[in-house]
Amino acid sequence: MIALRSARVEDREAILAISSQIWEGEDYIPLVLDDWLAEGGLVVAELDGVVAGLGKLTVLAPGEVWLEGLRVDPAHRGKGVAKAIARHQLEAALALKPRSIGFATAEVNAESLHIAGKQGFREIARFTYVEGPVRDEPAPLGVTPVHDVEPAWTFIQASPAYRAARGLLAWGWRFPALTPERLADLVVQRAVFACGDPMRGLLVLQPDPYAPASFAAIGFLDGDEEAQNALLSFAHAWAREKGMEYLAAMVPDERRVETFARHGLAPLPYFRYVLVLAYPLP
Repeated sequence: MIALRSARVEDREAILAISSQIWEGEDYIPLVLDDWLAEGGLVVAELDGVVAGLGKLTVLAPGEVWLEGLRVDPAHRGKGVAKAIARHQLEAALALKPRSIGFATAEVNAESLHIAGKQGFREIARFTYVEGPVRDEPAPLGVTPVHDVEPAWTFIQASPAYRAARGLLAWGWRFPALTPERLADLVVQRAVFACGDPMRGLLVLQPDPYAPASFAAIGFLDGDEEAQNALLSFAHAWAREKGMEYLAAMVPDERRVETFARHGLAPLPYFRYVLVLAYPLP
């Protein structure tokens, strides 16, 4: 019998044991687990008293719910554990009466996509995940931190990349809505950079919360070709200065993958696309 309950600190080792068998031992769960246990929203599924799976519900902002971290012990797959967790998490999300419910997964995760499709989730955006080692590229002139939110927001609203991303910010394996309020927070964090005056390109760059500390992540990039190249060179220089070793990005427009590739960021061999799905709400 499958029983679901809130995760407890004493479940930590069982959760890590499951995670160690996911993505060939390179799962992100160990990096975020302590935070998840502290903040709540993490549930485990027990099968005959043994922790067999887990799932996380996160409120990204008021009314904005994100489902993540659905994992099942390979020894217990095919027993309905994933379906039970997904059903429980969706019911919990709906009980919050949100304006959006979303989640993301790699396109190779056929089981998650099948369960989500049965629940009514539909793909709303598709990103190409790229990464590569930080290069010794000089920081270009003309790239500066953004201090004024209004012109940056005006630039974003007119951006093809913003439209291709369906208004989402790539934040590790979370894709919150990119709003003026969230942009303002990023500006305060000194994570937003502009090229040119007047602005010809914009970059959101920060440590990746779903990767080791050696990773920096590009959450947004757009501009004319020269500006994009300058901002990507700046990203390498920024990451190198902070002692990071890798740079990653979720690219919402397949046509722009080549631009990232010129700066050493390429798709992985075992998956290419990250799909963002949303549950239809009235």
